[in-house]
Amino acid sequence: HNNLDKPAVLEVCRWLRNSGVYPWVDVEQIPPGRWFQDVIQSVVPKVKAAAIFVGPHGTGRWQELEIRSFVSQCVERALPVIPVLLPSVKDFPGELVFLRELNHVRFERGINEIQPLNRLLWGITGKKPVTAMG
Repeated sequence: HNNLDKPAVLEVCRWLRNSGVYPWVDVEQIPPGRWFQDVIQSVVPKVKAAAIFVGPHGTGRWQELEIRSFVSQCVERALPVIPVLLPSVKDFPGELVFLRELNHVRFERGINEIQPLNRLLWGITGKKPVTAMG
């Protein structure tokens, strides 16, 4: 995710935690005085799924580098890569066009929409949440 979109990403993370999934998020896991890149690189081989958040602020240079690394690791290890379009994002940026090939999660109106949150949970856990509609 782009740091400018972090409030929305953290809100999704709170919901995931309340659902029993504990995402790794840089600001919550990297102690002061550590290099972000070093810690992130050490975590990449340990992930079980990767959610790539695309927000209204687009992607930054570091985010693009992280995405390449995550996608490469996930392809090699057959792990899910879940593109997540935050509210007000209509399509993938040109530099991430390959993500269009993946079934993605899209927030239309707001970050608290239950359907996209449940789809993200399903993508991470592999277990489809039971909803009132079936």
